[in-house]
Amino acid sequence: MLAVSILLASCNDAPRSPARGAVAKPRFERWLDAGHRVQVDAYRAHLQRQQLGDTMPMDALLRTSRRWRICLHDEFATPPAALQPNIEPTLRVIARLREAGLLDPALARSGWRDSRINRCAGGASSSRHMQNNAIDFDLPERADNVADLCAWWRQHGPRARMGLGFYTSTAIHIDTAGYRTWGTDRTRRTSLCNTKR
Repeated sequence: MLAVSILLASCNDAPRSPARGAVAKPRFERWLDAGHRVQVDAYRAHLQRQQLGDTMPMDALLRTSRRWRICLHDEFATPPAALQPNIEPTLRVIARLREAGLLDPALARSGWRDSRINRCAGGASSSRHMQNNAIDFDLPERADNVADLCAWWRQHGPRARMGLGFYTSTAIHIDTAGYRTWGTDRTRRTSLCNTKR
């Protein structure tokens, strides 16, 4: 019995793998130090003036693509100043989803993308990412995620002009370019909001 207790205690002391966001933070700091801090501070100040500065961590907001390594691109990018206001309606939706417990903003995987990384990442030629109006997320692992998110989208999406796309049941796209939903073939037909779960 003593041996089992010691074994269990040692398992509790075993290092745990860090959260995905925690892994990116040192890379984000290095990227900032490589000459991007002034641009990011200006973007952060803009969002704070709009009372959106605390909606999501900057290292999550500025991620370019899940495929940044394959695309030989920086993991992070600051959108041009002219496009920065475009994210505001989307951040307001994200804040509401966070408050409802449906989304963790730290799990953002792709925000603004230039045309080159958008092409490499498989984005549509008219992708809202290039307009700084869309963010892709990983959903927390819960059985009711999709049903709860779709219910929220049906109730609040029309007024918020929320677009909700599904790459998988745990990888989603959110924008505010119009009330619509789509799935793997980029049509409404394959949206997980249209299937019975």
